[in-house]
Formats: sequence, structure tokens, C-alpha cells
Amino acid sequence: MSSSDKRTAILYIAERCNQSCVFCLEEDGQWNEFIDPTTQQVFDVLARLRDRGARHITFMGGETFFRKDLPRIIARAKELGYTRVGVTTNGTVLSKAGFIGRLRDAGLDFIELSIHGHDEALANAIARTGHTFARQQQAMAEIDATGDLLTIVNVVICRENKDHLIDVAAHVRASLPRVPIRFKLKFVSLQGWAADRAGEGDALGYDEVDFVAVGDYLAGAGADFWFYNVPLCRLGRHARRAHELSTLAVGESYFDLDHRGTSDYYDTGHQLEGRVWPAEPCRPCTLRAICPGLEEQHRRARGAGALVTRSDDPRPLVEFALADRGEDPGRAAARLEELARQPRPETFARERADGALRFRHPAEGQPFDVEVEPRRGDAPGYFVGEHLRMGYRTRSAADRNPGPEIRHLLEAVAEVVRRADAEGLSIEEARRAALAAAPSPWVAEVSARPEQERKKRPRLPLLGAS
Repeated sequence: MSSSDKRTAILYIAERCNQSCVFCLEEDGQWNEFIDPTTQQVFDVLARLRDRGARHITFMGGETFFRKDLPRIIARAKELGYTRVGVTTNGTVLSKAGFIGRLRDAGLDFIELSIHGHDEALANAIARTGHTFARQQQAMAEIDATGDLLTIVNVVICRENKDHLIDVAAHVRASLPRVPIRFKLKFVSLQGWAADRAGEGDALGYDEVDFVAVGDYLAGAGADFWFYNVPLCRLGRHARRAHELSTLAVGESYFDLDHRGTSDYYDTGHQLEGRVWPAEPCRPCTLRAICPGLEEQHRRARGAGALVTRSDDPRPLVEFALADRGEDPGRAAARLEELARQPRPETFARERADGALRFRHPAEGQPFDVEVEPRRGDAPGYFVGEHLRMGYRTRSAADRNPGPEIRHLLEAVAEVVRRADAEGLSIEEARRAALAAAPSPWVAEVSARPEQERKKRPRLPLLGAS
């Protein structure tokens, strides 16, 4: 299988959701709100992603099953030549018997089902609803009735369920006895509401989760499973089960939505953006080249004290990952050499979103990005004038209620943009004026760039735009 056959697109087709999970990623301060695309717009993006090399597609939301056109979307993906088509869902709107069968008939290859609790109290508490558990039981019965639909069970490891992961796995296995299951145990990502909790000192730590115990249970049961977003040193003898290791071994890359300030799709490589490998203990670790590292948000919230240096041979792990993906494990040594040449940053340098104005303050550990752009309808912003809009990018939950230094910068830039709006200045004139307005000790890092020079990657149109 060539590398061109291992490019996966993650396509967001729904904004609405009937749950408010405690770890939801969507409350993350994006500049642009996602808008449900029409059927034709989904078709158009499917075609463009296919032309750009995507061979596999996973449809995500919100809750994808709210879309009544889902069978048509799946069928269109198959018509375009996607060889693996999947859909994510929380299962709670799967109330109409036969709907899964319609999706199968349209070409669905797998379903990714989110199950985070093993009983009514836990499942409903995590989803913050009163109906999740009962509806998911019905959904699993519908899926199991297919007899052979590959079901990836997504379990987000959060503070509420960290001590019940074996219970959740046992519950799922009992509820889906007939279909092939692959568990995806994903350590909570510090975005959205999870980032808010982290800002309040409630970030879950790696050392609070017994990854090895749940791995032992699943391995003993003969179940297939991945861990996701977990440094290899925390997985012990199950390090070979890291999802990122699998994608690194076979060279799988992704097209995903740019959550850094636009609503475009771009090639995210192995989806390791924002990950770091601290000098200690990661620099001497023999598994560094194949480890997913840790999220910068997690490092800021909890540090790297839970990580340890490993000294075991990485080759058997890569051999397992290759064999697991149906590839030649004899390629492991060569693949390790390739991965060892790829950079693994020890510190975090957040990339500036296209068109953003970056400012630095000596007391701030991270740069601060401000966006000045044309007004777009009723899109919110720190300042919204007749022609111009100014917003800023949150770096953590704390930025939603900025401190005095950031407020000082925002007020100074907003005043300049307000005058530029009143005087009818162009976008580039307004941006140059905004950069010059940085109050001491803030320093503008870059000058404004002409529109035609700002885009470094080919990008797709904003979903939902006309």
C-alpha cells in the first residue's frame, strides 16, 4: 500500500448536538463559527478532498445522525472512490429501526460510537442529559443486529470515568456481542469545556489513570483496542497499542478542519500539531520518534512530571503496528530511521493563523494573536464596526476573561480599528495601523502581509459559504 492510499479526511457535516459532554471540544473560542453545510456543499468538499489525495473519509459533527441526507452523503463518497467510509455518532438519535441498515446499503464501512459510561448515572452525568444511557442501549441493539458492522467504540477518558474504564469496556462487549469491536480509548484533550475545567485546576493527569489495567483487561478478553493522546511511557506493555504509533508506522496523514482561526481543510500530517516532547524526560527516551508526546495545554496545566524515560527497543512496537495495518513488519527498521529524522519539538511555538497579527509581552509565555478582517454578517468580535471586525484567539480558558495586560492591548488595537473603520481604510491599512498601536511593553512580531501572500497552504472554501 503506497502512502497515497493512506490519506484520511475528517469531514464535519453537523453542528447540532443533543448532548453537552463535560469534555466537549466545541466551546473553544474559534474565530469562525461552523455552519452546517448543505448536501451539495458536502458533495463539493468530498470531491475536492478526493482530488487532493484523500482515500478514506470519516464524517463527524456535532451529531451526524441529525442529518436525514446521511445515506446520500455516504453513497456519494463511495461513488467518488473513497475506499473506507465511516460516521461518528453518540447513538442517541438512532431511534428509527432500520436506519443503520440504510447506511450500510449506502456503503458505510464502519461506525464510530461514543460510549463513555457503563450505567445510567455515569453516562448521563458525562453527557449532561437525562436520556443518553437508555438511548445508547437501543443504538447498540440496532448496531448489533447487523451482525458484522465494524464498530469503533470511542471512550473519552475523563475525570468522571477514569476509575470505571474496565466497567465501560465490559458493558460495551456485553451490549455488542455479534459485531467486530475496536476500542479507542482517548485521553481527554484540553480544549473547550475541558480547558475551562483545566483553568480551574481540575485537569486530569496521566498518573491518575491506570492505562495498563484496562489494556490488560482488553488484551485478556481478546479485544482489539487503541489508546489515543497518551504518551507511550504511560502505556507500559501496551505502548504498541498507541493509535499515533500506528499512523506513524504506516505514514497515514489526515485532512482536517483548521481549528486555529479558519474553517478550511488542510493536510495535518500525523495530527501531532501542538504536541511537545520535553527535554526531560523525553530527549533520552528510545521511543521518542514514535511517541505522540503530550499536548502543550496539558503540559501547561500539569507539567511533565508524570512522564518517564524508556530505554526499550522501539523496533518491535513498529513491527506490531505495521502487521496490525496489514503491512510488512520487515519495513520497521527503515521506517524508524525515517521517523528519527523528523523533528520532535521540546517547546511549543504556536503557529500564527493566516492573516493574524501577533504580539508579544515580556510577562506572557505565549504570543497573542489578533485578527482584523472584513465584517461578516453578524459574526461576533471584540469590536464590530460598519466595515471591519476585530477578534482575538484564545490560548486558554483564561483568555476568555483577559487580564489587565491583554485588555490594555485589545483596547488600544480596537480604538485604532474603530478609527480605520470610520475613515474607510482598507484591510491592509487597518492591519498596519493595528500593529503600530501596540502599547508598551507589547511588541508587534510581524508586519501585515498582503492578502495574496498570506496563504501558505492550498485551502478549501469555508463550509457553509455561498
